[in-house]
Amino acid sequence: MRIDVEDLRVAYAGRTVLAGVRVVAEDGEIAGVVGPNGSGKSTLLRTVYRHLRPTAGRVLLDGADLRALSASRAARHVAALPQERGGDFELTVREIVAMGRTPYKRAFAGDDDTDLSAVERALADTGLAAHAGRRYTHLSGGERQRALLARAFAQDPDVLVLDEPTNHLDVRHQTELLTLLRVRRRTTLVSLHDLNAAAAVCDRLHVLHGGAVVASGPPREVLTPALLSRVFGVRVAVTDHPLTGDPLIAFDHRAPAGG
Repeated sequence: MRIDVEDLRVAYAGRTVLAGVRVVAEDGEIAGVVGPNGSGKSTLLRTVYRHLRPTAGRVLLDGADLRALSASRAARHVAALPQERGGDFELTVREIVAMGRTPYKRAFAGDDDTDLSAVERALADTGLAAHAGRRYTHLSGGERQRALLARAFAQDPDVLVLDEPTNHLDVRHQTELLTLLRVRRRTTLVSLHDLNAAAAVCDRLHVLHGGAVVASGPPREVLTPALLSRVFGVRVAVTDHPLTGDPLIAFDHRAPAGG
């Protein structure tokens, strides 16, 4: 399914956070949202997964207004991994992941074979099968992150909305997660701080700055030294990754842009 964000405006506490934002993720495409802190990335994603109501504009799912769907039907189509990870659940990892099946179930209904299969696959895909019986509260930060990601996978959505999914993950699990997103090929809207990760995994990037989209397109076209200097205030060089050929961004940590 395709996601279109049309002329989105979001304001709260008397302040406009997003204005005139247009973002698209084609069917099966991984679309990244990048930008400095405070640029509006999380606000954009929260609006897409209906945690925030826009002041103007709309979010379309294959041309249909996502706000017009019931909460349960919307949850069958869109699964979210928020940046706010929730409380300390006194549940096992398997129970956390099984919560992803809630949109498909009637009240008090048990798990059927489809539910069980979806949960087991999500546990395996995120490397948590051996930890399924552990309490969520006993997990490390990275393990908790993977458990909540597994919950989103178990939801079996058409669209994934992921806000900084690589936070708390070590290099190996970051790499495995990004590989998994490519293999699964669900329509994905993902915010990432790591620009090199974004360049490696995303088919399209949207760059936010000051609550507006200042560039959109393939990573190689968007991640230019001039744009990165203007948006992030750093000096960079962009070259080819020696192993993958993806754009590789080298930062000058000794001086700011123009220094």
